[in-house]
Amino acid sequence: MRRSLPRNIATDIGARIAYLVTRLAVPPFVLAHIALSTYGLWTTAFVVVSYIGISTMGLSSVYIKYVAEFSAKGEFERANRLLSSGLAVTIPVCVSTFVAMCFIWPSLSHFLHVAPALQGDAREVVLTVVAIFLASIGLSGFRDALVAEQRTAQVQVIWIVSFVLETALIFLLVGLGRGIRGLAEAFLVRTILEIGLAFWLAFRSLPWLRISASLVELGSLKLLFNFGTTAQVLSFLAVALNSIERAVAAPLVGLDAAALLDLAKKLPTMAGSVPMAFATSLVPAASFLQGGLHDGSEESEEWKQTVHKLYYKGARYMNLLAGLSLALPACTSGLILYAWIGKHYQGGALLMTAFCLSTQANLLTGPGTSILRGIGKINEEFYYALPNIAFLAATLPLSRFLLHAWTAVGVGLAVAVSTLLAAAIFLVRAHKVLGIPLQKYARQVLLPGFAPFLVGLPMGAVGLLFFTHLSRWEEVGALTLLGSVYMALCLLLIAAAVLTEGEKLWFRAMIPVKRRPARRASEMIPTSGD
Repeated sequence: MRRSLPRNIATDIGARIAYLVTRLAVPPFVLAHIALSTYGLWTTAFVVVSYIGISTMGLSSVYIKYVAEFSAKGEFERANRLLSSGLAVTIPVCVSTFVAMCFIWPSLSHFLHVAPALQGDAREVVLTVVAIFLASIGLSGFRDALVAEQRTAQVQVIWIVSFVLETALIFLLVGLGRGIRGLAEAFLVRTILEIGLAFWLAFRSLPWLRISASLVELGSLKLLFNFGTTAQVLSFLAVALNSIERAVAAPLVGLDAAALLDLAKKLPTMAGSVPMAFATSLVPAASFLQGGLHDGSEESEEWKQTVHKLYYKGARYMNLLAGLSLALPACTSGLILYAWIGKHYQGGALLMTAFCLSTQANLLTGPGTSILRGIGKINEEFYYALPNIAFLAATLPLSRFLLHAWTAVGVGLAVAVSTLLAAAIFLVRAHKVLGIPLQKYARQVLLPGFAPFLVGLPMGAVGLLFFTHLSRWEEVGALTLLGSVYMALCLLLIAAAVLTEGEKLWFRAMIPVKRRPARRASEMIPTSGD
């Protein structure tokens, strides 16, 4: 695991950065060819499919956790029985869900206030995306088996190939006048490629893998149901909380408001997806430790120390990367939105700044939720989801009261505030369960993550003073220069005031040296005392 974890995280980060680059180019191009309300329909379609796809999302958590544990113990036949039983459940559920969606679409279309001119496109696009999404989830066992076996790097290569092809198809099909249907068709090709490559790679690289109807058993179904039900509920809450601003804005304010919220949240979400590479890799790593170091009866001192080290290092680097990714967008939101989209949308800059801050707060919970899920304490995640819902129940109507109307800005700020408050509550709970002292956490994790804001704030002031009068493309060039200066100053600050000597040695070992061979990075991972 010491060898595979750094490689998996590094590959995942690279894949997410590549995805971010491709996604930056898509919205301006698409909005140049379709109306804002049509784009709002596209974003709302993904809200719909996210809720529908929850019907099988919980099983993915079961696959990753238990296949990793069984692999650590060498119990590969149990892993085959689990995967076979899961596929026997998910495929019929996904087919039934799609049939049900076909029947309820007229009512859903009415609820979303889809304009008559968009009805034809809306039905075809939404049903196409639903079918694709359900197929991806129903057959996710092959991808999840690879992740559980610490092969996240290979999964990310599949993802890179797929989304690069999707991006090329978007530019081709939308440019040829296919509009929103072109977006759906590109997504279809991407998903088919992802499923096919994951299926091929799983059977090629996992010699123990065998899927058969004869392996379906009651014991595995019970395991899927017991752990999967909790994961299912948490998946529903996670999807709801991640898309609540658009789900609320579409019926109450309109599709234009849903599109504005999507645009304001897209960059923070994409930037925040890069640090999420740590959380993604922590789940199978913690599960592997659970199977390899935990004897099932009592938590050994070695197990506790290893889990604590995994948590501290994951949280420290994840928050540091989150601050590095989000500080500049938070401080220059208005400039970035105009340079990116080419238009000024009222309230967009304020929303983007709020979503940058709430995204970093959400990322702070990632290591805790991942490790707690990996070691079987999945119920602790309710300490984040339920307070978030409770705060939303107060902040949403409060925004309506203060602004005297439902607005995109009011809905977005209410969601951001509730996320910040819920994250604080979860961190207190997670640290109590894991035995993490607050003072050490603040020193090793919190402060490093906010260091980039010390550079981002003056950069934002410079941008506001000198860039607001520029044309769009002049502003793009100025922001590129500003971003380069920001990154250089941040790296200098981090090297001088944040990284320990052990961490500096580890990062240096990651860089090839011609004069003498570098020690393996896996041998130089800083210890918990560094």
